[in-house]
Amino acid sequence: MPRAPRLPAHHRRRLIIESAREVFAGQSYAKVGTADLAKAASVSEPALYRYFSSKKELFLATLRSTAPKLLDIWQSIAYDVDDPLEILWSVGVHYYDHLQSHSGNMKLQFQAVSEADDPEIRQALRENFASFVNFITETMEEGKRRGIIRRDIDSRLMAWQFLGIGFTLDLMHLLGFSSEIDRGKMEQWSRLYQEMLQAPRQRDRVGPAVRAVSELAPQGWPPEE
Repeated sequence: MPRAPRLPAHHRRRLIIESAREVFAGQSYAKVGTADLAKAASVSEPALYRYFSSKKELFLATLRSTAPKLLDIWQSIAYDVDDPLEILWSVGVHYYDHLQSHSGNMKLQFQAVSEADDPEIRQALRENFASFVNFITETMEEGKRRGIIRRDIDSRLMAWQFLGIGFTLDLMHLLGFSSEIDRGKMEQWSRLYQEMLQAPRQRDRVGPAVRAVSELAPQGWPPEE
Protein backbone atom coordinates (compact mmCIF):
# COMPACT_ATOMS: atom_id res chain seq x y z
CA MET A 1 0.00 0.00 0.00
CA PRO A 2 1.48 3.40 -0.94
CA ARG A 3 2.29 5.70 1.96
CA ALA A 4 -0.02 8.63 2.57
CA PRO A 5 1.48 11.95 1.52
CA ARG A 6 3.34 13.80 4.27
CA LEU A 7 1.27 16.65 5.71
CA PRO A 8 2.71 20.06 6.54
CA ALA A 9 3.69 20.23 10.22
CA HIS A 10 1.04 22.83 11.12
CA HIS A 11 -1.66 20.74 9.45
CA ARG A 12 -0.60 17.56 11.23
CA ARG A 13 -0.49 19.42 14.54
CA ARG A 14 -4.03 20.69 14.02
CA LEU A 15 -5.30 17.20 13.19
CA ILE A 16 -3.67 15.80 16.33
CA ILE A 17 -5.37 18.47 18.44
CA GLU A 18 -8.76 17.78 16.83
CA SER A 19 -8.52 14.04 17.44
CA ALA A 20 -7.24 14.61 20.99
CA ARG A 21 -10.35 16.61 21.86
CA GLU A 22 -12.57 13.55 21.66
CA VAL A 23 -10.08 11.39 23.57
CA PHE A 24 -9.71 13.87 26.44
CA ALA A 25 -13.46 14.55 26.50
CA GLY A 26 -14.26 10.85 26.70
CA GLN A 27 -12.43 9.98 29.92
CA SER A 28 -10.52 11.54 32.78
CA TYR A 29 -7.19 13.18 32.06
CA ALA A 30 -5.36 10.68 34.25
CA LYS A 31 -6.69 7.70 32.30
CA VAL A 32 -5.70 9.01 28.88
CA GLY A 33 -2.40 7.63 27.61
CA THR A 34 -0.17 8.80 24.81
CA ALA A 35 -0.89 5.53 23.03
CA ASP A 36 -4.61 6.47 22.99
CA LEU A 37 -3.79 9.91 21.60
CA ALA A 38 -1.44 8.56 18.94
CA LYS A 39 -3.99 5.96 17.83
CA ALA A 40 -6.75 8.56 17.54
CA ALA A 41 -4.48 10.75 15.42
CA SER A 42 -3.31 7.81 13.27
CA VAL A 43 0.33 8.44 14.11
CA SER A 44 2.95 6.52 16.09
CA GLU A 45 3.84 7.57 19.63
CA PRO A 46 7.32 8.74 18.54
CA ALA A 47 5.64 10.87 15.87
CA LEU A 48 3.26 12.32 18.45
CA TYR A 49 6.22 13.40 20.57
CA ARG A 50 7.67 15.28 17.61
CA TYR A 51 4.72 17.66 17.84
CA PHE A 52 4.02 17.64 21.58
CA SER A 53 6.59 16.94 24.26
CA SER A 54 4.05 15.44 26.67
CA LYS A 55 0.42 14.51 27.19
CA LYS A 56 0.00 17.68 29.23
CA GLU A 57 1.30 19.90 26.44
CA LEU A 58 -1.22 18.34 24.05
CA PHE A 59 -4.02 18.72 26.60
CA LEU A 60 -3.20 22.41 27.04
CA ALA A 61 -3.09 22.97 23.27
CA THR A 62 -6.43 21.20 22.88
CA LEU A 63 -8.00 23.20 25.70
CA ARG A 64 -6.73 26.51 24.30
CA SER A 65 -8.10 25.67 20.85
CA THR A 66 -11.71 25.63 22.06
CA ALA A 67 -12.21 29.32 22.93
CA PRO A 68 -11.25 30.82 19.53
CA LYS A 69 -13.75 28.58 17.75
CA LEU A 70 -16.63 29.67 19.95
CA LEU A 71 -15.58 33.32 19.82
CA ASP A 72 -15.51 33.18 16.02
CA ILE A 73 -19.18 32.20 16.09
CA TRP A 74 -20.07 34.97 18.53
CA GLN A 75 -18.18 37.57 16.53
CA SER A 76 -19.89 36.47 13.34
CA ILE A 77 -23.26 36.90 15.04
CA ALA A 78 -22.22 40.33 16.38
CA TYR A 79 -21.17 41.39 12.88
CA ASP A 80 -24.65 40.65 11.52
CA VAL A 81 -26.69 42.10 14.43
CA ASP A 82 -26.49 45.77 15.38
CA ASP A 83 -28.32 45.83 18.73
CA PRO A 84 -26.19 44.65 21.71
CA LEU A 85 -29.21 43.12 23.45
CA GLU A 86 -30.07 41.18 20.31
CA ILE A 87 -26.45 40.03 20.04
CA LEU A 88 -26.73 38.52 23.53
CA TRP A 89 -30.07 36.95 22.62
CA SER A 90 -28.71 35.44 19.43
CA VAL A 91 -25.52 34.13 21.07
CA GLY A 92 -27.51 32.50 23.87
CA VAL A 93 -30.11 30.85 21.67
CA HIS A 94 -27.46 29.71 19.18
CA TYR A 95 -25.61 28.04 22.06
CA TYR A 96 -28.78 26.19 23.05
CA ASP A 97 -29.52 25.15 19.47
CA HIS A 98 -26.06 23.55 19.13
CA LEU A 99 -25.64 21.90 22.53
CA GLN A 100 -25.30 18.48 20.96
CA SER A 101 -22.74 19.49 18.36
CA HIS A 102 -20.35 21.10 20.83
CA SER A 103 -20.65 18.40 23.51
CA GLY A 104 -17.00 17.40 22.98
CA ASN A 105 -15.77 20.91 23.75
CA MET A 106 -18.10 21.16 26.72
CA LYS A 107 -16.87 17.86 28.20
CA LEU A 108 -13.28 18.95 27.66
CA GLN A 109 -13.91 22.10 29.70
CA PHE A 110 -15.40 20.03 32.51
CA GLN A 111 -12.42 17.69 32.45
CA ALA A 112 -10.15 20.73 32.70
CA VAL A 113 -12.09 22.07 35.69
CA SER A 114 -11.46 18.77 37.49
CA GLU A 115 -7.71 19.29 36.87
CA ALA A 116 -7.68 22.98 37.85
CA ASP A 117 -5.33 22.35 40.78
CA ASP A 118 -2.60 22.18 38.15
CA PRO A 119 -1.42 25.80 37.65
CA GLU A 120 -0.92 25.49 33.89
CA ILE A 121 -4.30 23.88 33.27
CA ARG A 122 -5.97 26.45 35.53
CA GLN A 123 -4.30 29.27 33.58
CA ALA A 124 -5.42 27.87 30.21
CA LEU A 125 -8.96 27.51 31.51
CA ARG A 126 -8.82 31.00 32.98
CA GLU A 127 -7.74 32.44 29.63
CA ASN A 128 -10.64 30.71 27.88
CA PHE A 129 -13.27 32.03 30.26
CA ALA A 130 -11.69 35.48 30.41
CA SER A 131 -12.07 35.76 26.64
CA PHE A 132 -15.77 34.81 26.89
CA VAL A 133 -16.38 37.27 29.72
CA ASN A 134 -14.54 40.03 27.86
CA PHE A 135 -16.68 39.57 24.74
CA ILE A 136 -19.95 39.75 26.69
CA THR A 137 -18.71 42.65 28.83
CA GLU A 138 -17.69 44.67 25.76
CA THR A 139 -21.08 43.98 24.17
CA MET A 140 -22.84 45.27 27.29
CA GLU A 141 -20.61 48.34 27.53
CA GLU A 142 -21.52 49.20 23.94
CA GLY A 143 -25.17 48.84 24.91
CA LYS A 144 -24.63 51.25 27.81
CA ARG A 145 -22.99 53.83 25.56
CA ARG A 146 -25.99 53.68 23.24
CA GLY A 147 -28.56 53.90 26.03
CA ILE A 148 -29.88 50.39 25.36
CA ILE A 149 -28.51 48.70 28.50
CA ARG A 150 -28.79 50.06 32.04
CA ARG A 151 -25.75 52.01 33.16
CA ASP A 152 -26.12 51.01 36.82
CA ILE A 153 -25.31 47.31 36.29
CA ASP A 154 -21.89 45.71 36.64
CA SER A 155 -21.26 44.52 33.09
CA ARG A 156 -18.58 42.04 34.06
CA LEU A 157 -20.72 40.47 36.77
CA MET A 158 -23.65 40.18 34.39
CA ALA A 159 -21.32 38.61 31.81
CA TRP A 160 -20.49 35.89 34.34
CA GLN A 161 -24.21 35.37 34.87
CA PHE A 162 -24.61 35.00 31.10
CA LEU A 163 -21.93 32.29 31.10
CA GLY A 164 -23.68 30.71 34.06
CA ILE A 165 -26.76 30.16 31.91
CA GLY A 166 -24.63 28.35 29.35
CA PHE A 167 -22.96 26.33 32.09
CA THR A 168 -26.37 25.29 33.38
CA LEU A 169 -27.47 24.22 29.90
CA ASP A 170 -24.28 22.15 29.59
CA LEU A 171 -24.95 20.44 32.92
CA MET A 172 -28.56 19.69 32.01
CA HIS A 173 -27.41 18.15 28.73
CA LEU A 174 -24.58 16.19 30.33
CA LEU A 175 -26.71 14.80 33.16
CA GLY A 176 -29.73 13.89 31.05
CA PHE A 177 -32.08 16.74 32.01
CA SER A 178 -32.46 18.09 28.48
CA SER A 179 -36.16 17.18 28.44
CA GLU A 180 -36.79 19.81 31.12
CA ILE A 181 -36.03 22.69 28.76
CA ASP A 182 -37.12 23.25 25.18
CA ARG A 183 -36.66 26.08 22.69
CA GLY A 184 -39.66 28.00 24.06
CA LYS A 185 -38.42 27.84 27.65
CA MET A 186 -34.95 28.85 26.54
CA GLU A 187 -36.35 31.89 24.75
CA GLN A 188 -38.36 32.81 27.87
CA TRP A 189 -35.21 32.52 29.99
CA SER A 190 -33.36 34.74 27.52
CA ARG A 191 -36.13 37.36 27.64
CA LEU A 192 -35.96 37.48 31.44
CA TYR A 193 -32.23 38.07 31.21
CA GLN A 194 -32.74 40.81 28.61
CA GLU A 195 -35.30 42.52 30.85
CA MET A 196 -32.75 42.73 33.66
CA LEU A 197 -30.38 44.57 31.32
CA GLN A 198 -32.71 46.88 29.42
CA ALA A 199 -32.54 50.60 30.04
CA PRO A 200 -35.94 51.96 31.27
CA ARG A 201 -36.88 53.61 27.97
CA GLN A 202 -36.14 50.34 26.14
CA ARG A 203 -38.78 48.29 28.02
CA ASP A 204 -41.27 48.49 25.16
CA ARG A 205 -38.80 47.13 22.64
CA VAL A 206 -39.95 44.31 20.39
CA GLY A 207 -38.31 40.93 21.09
CA PRO A 208 -35.16 39.51 19.56
CA ALA A 209 -33.66 40.07 16.14
CA VAL A 210 -35.95 39.19 13.27
CA ARG A 211 -33.52 36.86 11.54
CA ALA A 212 -33.32 33.31 12.77
CA VAL A 213 -30.22 32.53 14.78
CA SER A 214 -29.32 29.78 12.32
CA GLU A 215 -28.93 32.47 9.64
CA LEU A 216 -26.34 34.29 11.73
CA ALA A 217 -23.89 31.40 12.15
CA PRO A 218 -21.06 31.18 9.63
CA GLN A 219 -21.15 28.65 6.84
CA GLY A 220 -20.05 25.16 7.83
CA TRP A 221 -21.18 25.45 11.46
CA PRO A 222 -21.46 23.27 13.43
CA PRO A 223 -18.19 21.56 12.44
CA GLU A 224 -17.99 17.81 12.45
CA GLU A 225 -16.18 16.53 15.55
